[in-house]
Amino acid sequence: MRVITSTLLVAAVTELSKGSKLVRAKEVFAWCERNAVDYQGEGLKHQALWDADREEARGQHRLLKFKSGESKQSRVGWALIAYGAKAREAAARLGWRELLWDGEKWDLAWGVPPSPGAAPWGG
Repeated sequence: MRVITSTLLVAAVTELSKGSKLVRAKEVFAWCERNAVDYQGEGLKHQALWDADREEARGQHRLLKFKSGESKQSRVGWALIAYGAKAREAAARLGWRELLWDGEKWDLAWGVPPSPGAAPWGG
């Protein structure tokens, strides 16, 4: 059985995006099971998937990431960058927020987005 990589994660999200632009982790788990891909790996629960997610963000960064809340039990989802607007709309309907990659870690983008033309520091 192959272990999930960033390339396989993008392949899963690409295939699953044909139905909905926001692809949930449970859909990726099912895709992995159908395609004989290990998303668990060694260590923590779903460690291989989270490693692939981090690898993707550090590399080509072809995916957007969303989360349903702030806790570890929150639901997670991805979307292709090309579907950004539609994925963000779908996430907003569900009350999910986008996670932003700062080059080292994911940062939850809570709060109200600034109005167009506003200074980035809110002043």
